[in-house]
Amino acid sequence: MRRTIFFLLFALHTLVFGLEPITLQIGDTSASYYREYLNLFDDISEYESAVICTVVDGDTVKLKLKSDPDSLLTARLIGVDTPESVHPQKSVEHFGIESSGFTKAVLEGKDVFLSFDWEQIDSYGRILCYIWIPLEYEGRAYNIMFNLLLITSGYGHAYTSYAFDENYTGIFIEAERLARLGGFGLWQEEKPDRILLPEYNPIVYITSTGDKYHVDGCHFLEHSKIPILLSEAVRRGYIPCRVCKPPQLELPSISVVEEDFLTTITEEGSVVILYPDGTWKFEAY
Repeated sequence: MRRTIFFLLFALHTLVFGLEPITLQIGDTSASYYREYLNLFDDISEYESAVICTVVDGDTVKLKLKSDPDSLLTARLIGVDTPESVHPQKSVEHFGIESSGFTKAVLEGKDVFLSFDWEQIDSYGRILCYIWIPLEYEGRAYNIMFNLLLITSGYGHAYTSYAFDENYTGIFIEAERLARLGGFGLWQEEKPDRILLPEYNPIVYITSTGDKYHVDGCHFLEHSKIPILLSEAVRRGYIPCRVCKPPQLELPSISVVEEDFLTTITEEGSVVILYPDGTWKFEAY
């Protein structure tokens, strides 16, 4: 029953937010992604060609730049954190081996493209980058962002402790939320006592450096504005801004009617009935 509810909620949220789940086949490895993210590379104007030599951990690799074949650089993926598998001061974390294995299966020995943010080297001397992998889907060629693929497939979570591209930040956070909701990868053993679907769950905004969430138009959003669902902002520890007074999270209303479908009441009092095959019916009142 609980797994059925997870599926229903995941399907409902992907329908509401217009994201179409797809499966990418990369060699012998299958990965979860979204059709709407296939063309992210179209906005990249500057990039480097590289080859992945070895995988250190799920989010860290060694690579050589095609422009400098003698180079051997350690690269840390921007915006994603995977469970530790080789940390000298930490034991192997839950799903660390699986995350590292996924990165190795997808990247090791492959030709890739790298793009960067404003900061290209971290305090450990590693380059900070987004890794793009060329592949075909439905007969068309794409460059898929591996940083995001780790999150959509449940092998890592959005790492927002350090600021990165705001457009990607919102995408990464939403991808993590959907992976948790779907019970993918490292989230598959997460078994909450109840599934929460708030009646009122609007978009609010966070900044790349702050710890508060805001409504659109708040003056604190002048330089940074990242959309996020209210429920996700609260789950990630953001608190409401005292100035703009954004909405607070209300208690959810979920009613599981039968084992093969659920209903939920919207803010306006309408009823949504969702079935396991992803079809749904909306009844206005």
